[in-house]
Amino acid sequence: MAQPVMHETPLVNADQTHHPNHFIIWLDKHIGRPDECVLLKSSLFLAIDPTTGLYERNLNKDDIDRSILLNASLLVRFDDVEFMCQAFDTVDKCFETIEANLHKRIFLITSGSKGRMIVPSLMTNFPETFVPNYRMYIFCGNMIMRSVDGFPAPTNTWALEFLANILMLDHQDDLFARMVADIADYFFTEANRFYNAKAFDSARQYFIWSKQMFRRYGIMEKTNMTNKIREIDQRIRAIEQRRNSQSDDENEHVGEPSS
Repeated sequence: MAQPVMHETPLVNADQTHHPNHFIIWLDKHIGRPDECVLLKSSLFLAIDPTTGLYERNLNKDDIDRSILLNASLLVRFDDVEFMCQAFDTVDKCFETIEANLHKRIFLITSGSKGRMIVPSLMTNFPETFVPNYRMYIFCGNMIMRSVDGFPAPTNTWALEFLANILMLDHQDDLFARMVADIADYFFTEANRFYNAKAFDSARQYFIWSKQMFRRYGIMEKTNMTNKIREIDQRIRAIEQRRNSQSDDENEHVGEPSS
C-alpha cells in the first residue's frame, strides 16, 4: 500500500504566529522507544536530513524525545498540507494540550491502555467537542472488548461505552486509511462551511486540501474517487468564476466617482 508521507519541520515556537488548525496527537507509553512502533513511525513520518536539508530520513527517537521532553508540537507536512503534530507518553500532558487546543480539529491516536484513561476524561470534560462521530483512533493489538470462548481475555471492555467516538484498529494500514478519509471529510465539510459563509478564499483552500486527501485515500485503498474529486473541482471552478466576475465588476467601475 502506498503510504501517506509526513515531512517534519522544526518544533513550533511560542513566537510563531501561523499554526495550522488541524492537530495530530499521538499518545503511547512506548512511543519514544526506538524499537517500538517502528513501522508506524517510518511509514507516517519523514524528517529533514540536516546534511542535505531534504525530507529524506525517517522520524527517529530524538525527534519524538524533543516533542515529549519539551512538551512542544512539531510542524509537519502531510501530502503538502501543514499540520501540527505532538507526541506524548503520559496522559496528563496530553490532556492538557488537547484542552488548550479544543478550537482545532484534533486527530488523536492512542494505545488501548492510554485510551482507557484519556477517552473517558475527554468525553466527560468536553462533550461539546467530542460529539458522536468525532473519532479517536485506538491503535492496539488486542481489539477484543467482550469475552469470547477460545480467544484471549478482553482488555478493552472500557471501549464499549464509547463506540460512537472511537475506532479500534490493529493494523497501521487501516489506521492510515481511516485517518486520511476522516481528514478529507473534515476539509470538505470546512470548505462548504466557508463557501456558505462567502469566505471564498478559505473555501477554495479547504477544497484543494480535501481533494489531496481524497486522492490519497483512493491510492491507499485502491478505490475510485473520481466522482468526489469531480465534485470538488466543480466547487473550485465555481469559486474561481465568482472571483473573476467580481474582479471584472471592480475594473469596470475604476475611476467612477464614489456616491
